[in-house]
Amino acid sequence: MGAIDAFTKTFSIVLANKRLYLLVLAMALILALLSIYLIPSDFEYTYNQTSIQKGNVIVEEYGTPITEDEMDILIEFFKGLMIYLIITIVLSSIVEYGITKGIFTYLNDEDYSLSELLADGLKHFPGVLVINIIYSLIMLVFISVATIPMVVGALFLPAGAVLILIGVVLLFLVLAFTLGLSSMAIPLYADKGTIGAAFEAFGLGFRNVLSTVGFGALLGVAAIGIAIIASPLAFIIQLTLPENLAPYVSAFVQAPLDALLYFFLWAGGVAFYRELQRMEELKKVDEELVGLGIEI
Repeated sequence: MGAIDAFTKTFSIVLANKRLYLLVLAMALILALLSIYLIPSDFEYTYNQTSIQKGNVIVEEYGTPITEDEMDILIEFFKGLMIYLIITIVLSSIVEYGITKGIFTYLNDEDYSLSELLADGLKHFPGVLVINIIYSLIMLVFISVATIPMVVGALFLPAGAVLILIGVVLLFLVLAFTLGLSSMAIPLYADKGTIGAAFEAFGLGFRNVLSTVGFGALLGVAAIGIAIIASPLAFIIQLTLPENLAPYVSAFVQAPLDALLYFFLWAGGVAFYRELQRMEELKKVDEELVGLGIEI
């Protein structure tokens, strides 16, 4: 029930905080503009095949050496990509903290200003950055462990097919759990003000495994749903508009959906954290009542 209640509450938070969505939308539009400016959409590398005859033997060579001009283009491409990724990580960390703080303010029936939220985000973004990096590494470890049955099963086919099936199920459960777990990290940091508090999510998650898996699965399905809506729009734009115009229009049309995805994931983390807090408090009350000899 905790997962469903938190997921339902997420929709309420998103619908009630249009000002916060505008902040995320501004971020998405800035990133869309930067992606067009920094990452060339016409980058291509031609892969050729040549044949050389040596006596009676024909030797085929695949690919051609990269020319100096092509190498310069390749370097510029990766340079632009790296700059874009760095700006994206920093900007999204600033906005994520500000949005999370704004949602807490809303849930406490207090008012907020976007400028104050941005200032808070700018102040705390290094912490958000560190927490997200650590959680990403932890998720990779969990996922790597979950894939072990599939790897072992693949080595012992056909008998290993059962292990592969078990591995697929385990991988889905681990992905759902880690998504639900990591969604609480920044809310804990924003609520308690210390980086160490972000790792209290492990205690909450493991004490409420089923709820964490359920919420992570629901959050993942919602993210996939938003991505599915965005994909056909981009495809239609690529087909109907001129090649030199399509990337620009596609980036700006997808920005509102990208913003919705960001906002939904961040709001979901706060909603789930608050829901588990409520469940933990109810458990404590029940334990106290049992200790007093009162059963409900």
